[in-house]
Amino acid sequence: MDTLLVVGGSSLVGGKVAALARAAFKVVGTHRGAAPKIAGVKFVKLHKERVEDGFALVRRLKPAFVVDTAAMDNVDKCEDERDLAWQVNAGSTGALARVATDVGARYLFVSTDFVFDGQKGQYREADVARPVNYYGETKLAGEHAVLAASANHLVVRPSVVYGWDDTRLNFATRVLTSLREGKPVNVVTDWIRSPTFADSLAIGILRLLAVPDGGVYHVAGPDALSRYDFAVRLAKAFGLDVANVKPARSADLKLKALRPPDSSLSSAKAKRHRISVDSADEGIAAMKEQRSLDSFVPPARFKS
Repeated sequence: MDTLLVVGGSSLVGGKVAALARAAFKVVGTHRGAAPKIAGVKFVKLHKERVEDGFALVRRLKPAFVVDTAAMDNVDKCEDERDLAWQVNAGSTGALARVATDVGARYLFVSTDFVFDGQKGQYREADVARPVNYYGETKLAGEHAVLAASANHLVVRPSVVYGWDDTRLNFATRVLTSLREGKPVNVVTDWIRSPTFADSLAIGILRLLAVPDGGVYHVAGPDALSRYDFAVRLAKAFGLDVANVKPARSADLKLKALRPPDSSLSSAKAKRHRISVDSADEGIAAMKEQRSLDSFVPPARFKS
């Protein structure tokens, strides 16, 4: 049985990929903090920025595929800690992609919609990438490094990934837990994204590994929604007080890093390979089926 290495296997997307891949692969995942418990998945500790450790792991495992979901993705923190952000998102990504090439593995790198400036929305893969913050710059550099290592390698761009995650909050779980506690949530109306259900994204990633053509693929939800509209849909679906979803403007948040106003993605290219992501309503409905909100204990960490 071939080995699949999931770099960042303790993340929301990495954990979903690892769990889904167990039927077809021997799965090894990496983690930074506490090791997750996913039956049938072996976890090893790895700090992605420690390149030599990553080299040794890939050379020892000789995987058929490497799925890299590990990133420094706190957008504002990337502005302050630029050396670390570059090393994690770009330098180590390229280095791991090159050693994967050396051992005959196909490398898939999970990037971001933040490689675009957000001036038009519904971006396709061929559109020119112009990041407006350092996080986007590092992820774009990581993309270039992966594809330079091999034309067979893959880059996947999602947008606002959400789903149940017991290790850290994402946008959806932050909104839901705040509203559950009766706390108002300020949500911007002028950021348009393509909310991407993590479970669908993981399925798409594994399907892409079988697609013969390398390159960049957008694998994101089909809806172009403001963060506010998405939050309202979450509140309505879970029977929470919509009045506590407070509209805000991004300029009022006083954030360190700029964000693209409309970085929604077109996933038409992936759809030609029968790869698609659930709509926002479908993803939210799936979350309701998976577990009750009352049973969710919010972790302390939050993904920006």
